[in-house]
Amino acid sequence: MKIFRVILGAVLVLGGLYIVVGEYLLGTSADATINARTAVLRAPIQGVAEFSVRTIGAQVSPEEAVVRITDERFDTARLIDLERTRSTLEADLARLQAQSAAVNEARKVLQEQATSYQEGRLRQIRSRIAEAQAAVNSAEARFREAESALDRTRELSSRGVQTAITLDKAKAQYDVAQQDIASARERVSYLSTELSSAQNGVFIGDSYNDAPFSIQRIREFDLRLAELSAEAENVRRRLDLTSEQIAAERVRVNRLTAAELSMQSPGIVWNFLASSGEHVNQGQDLVRFVDCSAVMVTTSVSERVYSGLRVGMPAQFRLNGDSRIFEGTITRLGGSGAASLYTTLAIGPSPEHLTRFDVALSVPELTSNPDLSCAVGRTGRIVFSGGPLTSLRRSLTNFGF
Repeated sequence: MKIFRVILGAVLVLGGLYIVVGEYLLGTSADATINARTAVLRAPIQGVAEFSVRTIGAQVSPEEAVVRITDERFDTARLIDLERTRSTLEADLARLQAQSAAVNEARKVLQEQATSYQEGRLRQIRSRIAEAQAAVNSAEARFREAESALDRTRELSSRGVQTAITLDKAKAQYDVAQQDIASARERVSYLSTELSSAQNGVFIGDSYNDAPFSIQRIREFDLRLAELSAEAENVRRRLDLTSEQIAAERVRVNRLTAAELSMQSPGIVWNFLASSGEHVNQGQDLVRFVDCSAVMVTTSVSERVYSGLRVGMPAQFRLNGDSRIFEGTITRLGGSGAASLYTTLAIGPSPEHLTRFDVALSVPELTSNPDLSCAVGRTGRIVFSGGPLTSLRRSLTNFGF
């Protein structure tokens, strides 16, 4: 029994020495810290800042409004000038439309007068044509009478019954009757031409050859309406252009007089760099956030351990006071004096950390774990390769220890 106890003690001592020496030679770090990048919201405009989130450590979801900046002293002189220009153009357009309406009314009155005049003249010309046609018929009747008289006179003259003077007189009457027919027909032709012109709005007379005063005034009004229409179209184009400029200026004014700032990814408020109700300048830092989508683990190791590490090597991370083990991968070997690497991180290096060699790890399981997705500042221990206790830790973790 005594020998068994001696052997058992020796085994336990050797096993303890193996574990201690193995873990020491293995390469561990005891100052590992959950860290994350920080993001700063800066004022895009100057104005008064009002924070909707007022507590440090408050969780902020993506697109959640964090701060609103309003600038009530922004210069809106250009917008006022554009609106004044639009009002002037609207007044000009209303004036042109009123003038067009007045000219149209006057044109309608003249059009009625011109129509009445044209209809009267057409009736008058048609009556003259009927009169001229009757004159043609009368001349033709006189011509037939003169022709018959001339034939009888010639017959009697050939028999010696009528004198030569009577025959000459009958010939003269025949010629006159023939000329009267030609004259009456020319009169009908002239009146027909006058009728055709009058139907087209041009009236032919003895002392004039043009349109009446009402039609002339209608043509003047048509020219004036065309000028008013062209001027109104020009004003409309200018009004449309001014409206577009006003819309663009309002967008610019709204963008420069008010702004709501939010995060693009989930995070927590790390520090306020301005106070609610404070007047801030453009580009001034307002709030610093921890970006919970970029969690990592930072640590420092001795030069002996650091010399054996490589980017991409596996490692295990365990939080203090927590039995769970999380698998990770080395993503950065920062070396010694790595203070500049922490300017954008939430947790800065300690003086002791700076005397050692900096290492950063990616631990995806932390991001997917609800309890640890943004547990920035918690510390633990890192094992950089498999050692005597690694299998034991995993076994105990699988059993819930």
